[in-house]
Amino acid sequence: MSDILSVKVFETFDIISIRKFLELNKNRFFLNDFEISKFEDNVVDGKVFLDYTEEKLVQDGIRRGPAHYIAEYIARVNNQKQPITTTVAARSPKSPNNFVTIFIDTSNLIIEGSKVIGYLEEVNISDYRMDFYIDYGLLVTTILKGQKLINKVIIFGSVPPNNDTLWVQARDYGFRVITYPRNTSNKEKKVDAEFICIAMRTIFTESPGTILLVANNSGYCRLIEAAHEENWNAELWFWYGFPNREDYPFTTPISKELRNLSLYDSLDKYYKQFTYITGPDLTNKKHTLKIHSSIIKDWHYKNETLMRCFCTLKLFGRWHWVDDTVVHLYFENKNQLESAKLLFKREY
Repeated sequence: MSDILSVKVFETFDIISIRKFLELNKNRFFLNDFEISKFEDNVVDGKVFLDYTEEKLVQDGIRRGPAHYIAEYIARVNNQKQPITTTVAARSPKSPNNFVTIFIDTSNLIIEGSKVIGYLEEVNISDYRMDFYIDYGLLVTTILKGQKLINKVIIFGSVPPNNDTLWVQARDYGFRVITYPRNTSNKEKKVDAEFICIAMRTIFTESPGTILLVANNSGYCRLIEAAHEENWNAELWFWYGFPNREDYPFTTPISKELRNLSLYDSLDKYYKQFTYITGPDLTNKKHTLKIHSSIIKDWHYKNETLMRCFCTLKLFGRWHWVDDTVVHLYFENKNQLESAKLLFKREY
């Protein structure tokens, strides 16, 4: 039952966590935004969610198709409560399935991403006033590209204080997060070893599906080779950069050897869907929308809420927290600013 979250995890979900779970699995269940909002309107937390049946979902305004798939998923979650008998069997060829397993190594993901996005958005990320972020829930949604059946998501990374909320948010999505203190000696080697160990265990013990690997290290080549040998599909995602441009000061961060072993797609093309930058507008050229405490006070994850708005507008997220209750949102032109005003007026 590794393709689903456990009862224990669902029982910790509050209303917001259920909404995030449904948004992440929107394509899997064929839900629309209106139906997702129904769960929030009905104050559905994790325990209430697990009590749903197909008919009860339909009664609450969910279409028959999505209701069927959600009820089927809930039944599988609840069936995990039953004892499972295991027997030792001879190893036989495994048939592929449609489930997707995602492994994300953040060791270089943020550093290399900040170089690419800083170049594209003309922002000096090395300035101490600027911070570059990745929303891991949105990253997962992006790299799934419509694939519906998630087995599990495992993220490996460090624990700098300014990123603690991102790890909490990732766990709220139901992701497994494995972290190491940034100061630990040989941290990179520890992360790589743990990453490979868990990924290899998945490859050799679970039915083959698709592995989405977000990493750039050539040390993972053997992992991709093993996946292919065990009848898994493998897809690689990472930043590529612009090494052919004269004004781009960096080399491409993705290993050519690793890239050639599997299907590869560059995160560069999709960065507006899952990254954002916080910090003041040092150019004083941006069009600014000031948001006050009356709107912000009820936001659970403040940056996530703002990112959702920028994604709705199909714009890159730039903002600056003046303090805990005041934020400046930055836009390239007046039309973008006016669209943002209308969105906030409608949503908040």
